[in-house]
Amino acid sequence: MNLFENVDFPTEQIIGPLVVLIITMVIAASVYKILLGKILPPKVFDFFFGPVCLFGFYLWAIPMQMGFYDVFKNYFN
Repeated sequence: MNLFENVDFPTEQIIGPLVVLIITMVIAASVYKILLGKILPPKVFDFFFGPVCLFGFYLWAIPMQMGFYDVFKNYFN
């Protein structure tokens, strides 16, 4: 008995953008580490690491002309 036989979930439209998201965030974090890893003290470096990854998310979302709400609304609707 398959409860979800009529549910169509477009995985090919989600996997590509998510791979690009991961790559963008890794590149943003790598550039941050290369440029400021030796200069900043470890506590300051760790404090700004999360916002830098969030900046990588914005770099991914802005060219798609999407905000936070639109990203998840389009994925799950």
